[in-house]
Amino acid sequence: MDGQIVEGDLQRLTDMAKGAFKGFDGESSSHDTLCLNSPGGSVTEGVKLATFIYKSGVGTVIDRGDECYSICAIMFMMGIAQGPEVSFINRKLNVGGKLGFHRPYLAIDSDEMINVKALAIAHDAAVESITELMILANNQVPWSNSTMMKPDLIQAMLSHIGNDLYYIDTVDKAGRFEIEVVGDGETTGLNAPQAYYACENSFHWQVGLQGKNTDYQRLRVSLGNEIVKVVADGPDGRIYEVTSEDEGYAEARCLIGFKDGYVQGCGYNGSYNVSVGQGQCAVENFSERAFSIPRVSLLRPGLALSDLGGGPATDDFAKATCVLFPATGVMEQESCSLRFDNAATPDGQKVAKYEFTWPTGNKTILQRTGQEARINGKAAKISYETGYQLCATNTESNNRFCFKL
Repeated sequence: MDGQIVEGDLQRLTDMAKGAFKGFDGESSSHDTLCLNSPGGSVTEGVKLATFIYKSGVGTVIDRGDECYSICAIMFMMGIAQGPEVSFINRKLNVGGKLGFHRPYLAIDSDEMINVKALAIAHDAAVESITELMILANNQVPWSNSTMMKPDLIQAMLSHIGNDLYYIDTVDKAGRFEIEVVGDGETTGLNAPQAYYACENSFHWQVGLQGKNTDYQRLRVSLGNEIVKVVADGPDGRIYEVTSEDEGYAEARCLIGFKDGYVQGCGYNGSYNVSVGQGQCAVENFSERAFSIPRVSLLRPGLALSDLGGGPATDDFAKATCVLFPATGVMEQESCSLRFDNAATPDGQKVAKYEFTWPTGNKTILQRTGQEARINGKAAKISYETGYQLCATNTESNNRFCFKL
């Protein structure tokens, strides 16, 4: 469906659907999908189209390069698959597409005076349209206590007017509002950073914690210990135990595994009283208590969707500021990325490796083994200075390197 939404579009879609949509295929109607590329248009007609999409079990797609705004965005959110035994949300946003929401408004192109009675009728029509939108938004997600549009998405929509659109442009927003992200590459396995994000995102998105600075590598560096560890690795796949940043007075942890191409998880967060899968679990009962987890939850929530088009994102780095104090010369300070890893020597000593990448592509590698440290292969002396996580002075050149997160 391309272009402005105008009166008569519902009839055109209904006529087309008779031949194009096959309906129930023995499991669901998931193969019936409608691609949307529209700036919006008639709210009245758009509400009718959205109702048809939801009631008919039609999935929605915003493809690469396409845009869906205003009432088109409401239509997109009604994408669903239906079947006698299997029903689920079916809406897909390509990382190269755009989805934006704003409050319905009355567009008046003329400066002429308007009849008061006509304005009152228009106002009533606008209120009725908003009411119909609320009814649509509160349609039930099949087999769930959730609704097709979360209350915080409705709030965001109603607080944005005209060209000030609320875009679904980050992993966080897509995950919170249950929008499947496509075009970012396929998941072929599961690593520790992905397991961590799968656990944290699954907890936080249930309670609407958007914008939380969830960063796996930042937390590892700050805590100085392993927050993700392998607890099983056999024929049934690898399973990670994840300790949430929320753990403290209450338990907050998950088991996350990968098997047959699907990520699965179970766990409980006592801070917010929310569960993943069937809640608390152990390796022994993981297969019974774990549920499938959306692929988008494997990513750092702050990532922009537009940055995901090149393939699967491992996202095992943290953002940092690197500072170099040369023994002779001017201080250099740049934004950099940090990869951090823990290992152990054969005699059991802990080895911490920090790999910093500067904007030029040059790397600074800091390695600590017990009380000894080396920077770019040279002996170094560690110090802790106000405002920095860590500093290391090259004992050969006397250059001092510091970083902060």
